[in-house]
Amino acid sequence: MPQRPMLAGQEGLRLSLAGAQDKLPVVLQGTRIGLPLNGTPSTHILKPPIPGIDGSVFNEAFCMTLARSLKLTVAPVQIVPAAGALVLLVQRYDRRAADGAAYAHQRLHQEDFCQALGVPPEHRYQNEGGPDLAQCFALLRCATRPSAPHVLALLDGVVFNTLIGNHGAHGRNFSLLYGARGAGLAPLYDLLSTAVYPRLTEKMAMKLGGKYRFSEVMPRHWGQFASEAGLSPAQLRKRVLDIARRLPELAHQILAGFETHGYGHPVLNQIVAMVEQRCTLTALHLAAGAADEP
Repeated sequence: MPQRPMLAGQEGLRLSLAGAQDKLPVVLQGTRIGLPLNGTPSTHILKPPIPGIDGSVFNEAFCMTLARSLKLTVAPVQIVPAAGALVLLVQRYDRRAADGAAYAHQRLHQEDFCQALGVPPEHRYQNEGGPDLAQCFALLRCATRPSAPHVLALLDGVVFNTLIGNHGAHGRNFSLLYGARGAGLAPLYDLLSTAVYPRLTEKMAMKLGGKYRFSEVMPRHWGQFASEAGLSPAQLRKRVLDIARRLPELAHQILAGFETHGYGHPVLNQIVAMVEQRCTLTALHLAAGAADEP
């Protein structure tokens, strides 16, 4: 992969995946992993460890599993051995099993939010001209029918990313998925706690109530975010408090499960500690903010 990203130039293969991380589209048949030849749709994305980001495979697997335990809709993931290392295998949600053919799949159309809004991919971050949260929620209201379930799902995703410290959740990390009934918010993907790595930026990819840094987010900023998302402040506060109160216990449960299966890693303990800290702080701020209201 480092020498020939996406196996570019090999006859019979034509692969394209965007993003800064090395990743490889593959086909999973039972326990066999292969390359998609001659236009065959891939079924999974293989993601090796990110150089310089300790425990990235465990980090993403943990965050994706944690989101699923919170009843968020996410792409299924598993950790598997490959080439002497542990890698992340992510099931593609933009595929559908073809009728009457074993292991055959059809592609489903999807657009990430940058594509849907006509924003060049190199401008994915808000401070570089990428979408802000107001645009993301407005897009869902225009593109989906009924929009309310998708708006609430996006809200949960934004809150979850904030509380786990996923500062890389930019416009290309949310997508519309098209089916027979029209467009809907795609399952969440690329959930990674970046805040546990000191050398990575503290700035969130999109402002939350006018603030890029979690440490600066106060109750009034959650209120501003509610206005941007087209929700009432009371409705948003209830949703945030519910997630903040449930997430720490779920994080401990997922950590115990990972350790039981031999997938413990120091970075996971750091994530759990950060989740506890952020959830506690957020709940305290919102409770104090509610008490101050007339």
